Amino acid sequence: MKVFLDSSFLIAFVLKDDSNFNKAFKLYEDNIFNNECYISNLIINEIITVIGNKGSLQDAINNYYVFKDNFNILNEYEISNFNDNVINTYKKHNTKLSFRNCIIIEIMRANEINNLVSFDKQFKKVKNINLIE
Repeated sequence: MKVFLDSSFLIAFVLKDDSNFNKAFKLYEDNIFNNECYISNLIINEIITVIGNKGSLQDAINNYYVFKDNFNILNEYEISNFNDNVINTYKKHNTKLSFRNCIIIEIMRANEINNLVSFDKQFKKVKNINLIE
């Protein structure tokens, strides 16, 4: 199964003091990482920044290599008309979804990924996404 991993899940999994750590660890125990896992440049940017700020520089660097070595990294800027598609998705949802979440939706759509691991409740509003939390 192809799954896209959101930063809310990965940050919670890495930072034990995160409010969603137990939920993230449960998904780990349920073998979520045995799937075909995808992240994007946006997700890398977010998780490394947060881990570096809440943990340490070394934690951020170590996790960068773990993510790089174990997940498929999608380059959203290789998607044709990416920014136009994102803004259209944002308009469609009439600001009920963050622009950042619209980016994730378009990355998933372009790569035919329907499963999303996230603790962001906004994604419950999106049709054709199987939210795993």
